[in-house]
Amino acid sequence: MTIVMVTKEQSDGVKQLLKTQTRETILNKHSEAKAKGIAKFWGIDGLNDLSNEKMAMLLYNPNLVTVEPSLEDHLRDAYIGAKNQDFADGLVMAATLYGINPSMFEGLVEWVPEDQEPAVEPDQA
Repeated sequence: MTIVMVTKEQSDGVKQLLKTQTRETILNKHSEAKAKGIAKFWGIDGLNDLSNEKMAMLLYNPNLVTVEPSLEDHLRDAYIGAKNQDFADGLVMAATLYGINPSMFEGLVEWVPEDQEPAVEPDQA
């Protein structure tokens, strides 16, 4: 039974923290930073966005947490499946608006501009 959903980055980030800190230490630091209103306490993507409840669930009951694909994962998949360059360019612009580095799209597909065929993945070419 799922109680909360988090991104893969958040789940991986907590696993990374657990390599060097105890559950109790992590939760205390997180709760303290949230109480003080510190927006960027953790240097790991996504962890600062976690509520105290989600952090506690990830630390103490990870089996009740569903890990969902991140926005980056969805955009990357849509880019690879794009049927034309204009749509792919729109995905890059959307990523940029959300503060995502557009370089994540580099090298994912090769476009054939002369006849506007669907995207071809580089390893298929």
